[in-house]
Amino acid sequence: MESDGISKLIEHKWTIAIIVGVSIIFLAIVYAVLPLIDGIVLGVVFAYVGRPINNKLSKYTRFAPFIATACIIAPILLILGMGAIEIWSQINWVVDHDSEIMTSFIATIGGLDLPEFIYDGEDTSQMIENLTTSTIGILRQIPAFEYAGKIALLIINFIVSVFVCFFLLMDGDRFVALIRDLVPQPNIGIVDAFIEHADQILSGIFIGNLYVAIFASVISVFVFYFFGVPSIPAMASLIFLASLIPIFAGWMILGPIAVGRYFEYGLWDAVIFYVIAGAVIYGPTELVLRPYIVGVKSYTHPLLMLLMFIGGALVAGIAGFFMAPALMGILIAAYRTYEDLRHGRIETSNIPQQ
Repeated sequence: MESDGISKLIEHKWTIAIIVGVSIIFLAIVYAVLPLIDGIVLGVVFAYVGRPINNKLSKYTRFAPFIATACIIAPILLILGMGAIEIWSQINWVVDHDSEIMTSFIATIGGLDLPEFIYDGEDTSQMIENLTTSTIGILRQIPAFEYAGKIALLIINFIVSVFVCFFLLMDGDRFVALIRDLVPQPNIGIVDAFIEHADQILSGIFIGNLYVAIFASVISVFVFYFFGVPSIPAMASLIFLASLIPIFAGWMILGPIAVGRYFEYGLWDAVIFYVIAGAVIYGPTELVLRPYIVGVKSYTHPLLMLLMFIGGALVAGIAGFFMAPALMGILIAAYRTYEDLRHGRIETSNIPQQ
């Protein structure tokens, strides 16, 4: 007598219960670390960027993971420090020259020859005062604690990324070996081929992203020098950081510079700087070089990388910017592994060839 589906379920009830229990625990763990996903993804990126340094130093010292992690994190902290100092100096300048800024702003508004219905016959200075009062009222409605919490979470994620980077450099090989040990022996060849393809693609994605950031930083030096922007090394360093890790967008760097040029040289100079700098620095790098270089390094089509970088950033921010191309790379690695298996390029036992 053949057993029905219910009998099969009853027969394997403990197996099903274990699978369900493990799945629930796994989902709970994923939910618990979800706020730290940005830090985890950044840590993986840092580990791939620092792995060449770690591999070379590991032949000479057992402290290679420490040194490689420091080589990646120290420049980022230096760049952030330079940016913070520059921002603080700009804030101090605005505070010290508030009357000059207001006079320049009033003169600019007065020179626009606005229609009378906009300010309803008021004096320009009175209109600006009313506008300022309204703006302050709006700013007071901004949830300061919420933004402070986001900043704190961003700092925590950065700290998490440092630890993820270090432990991947130190124990990454053991982690891969642990995964291999979980696979049945006849399928080891398939897993090894998949890991090789995935590692090659992911390394190309993240290392190619580093090359693009370096190129954008170099281009920004020439652009800033052409426009006479002060503190060129600090600004170029921030452009590099924004291109490598999208913690903040490029407009957050170019915008304040454009505002400063507005008060110093006028409206049109600020607009021209912002448009030209944005087009020259980010046009070719984001739309052409990033997908092309990453595609060449990872042996994937540039269009796929372009769509993954843009779409991932729009959907999931920092994590999505790197995770979407990585997931596409893993999918391509799975396809290439299947092709190797189908054409007999993988040694297997007891697995029929396709």
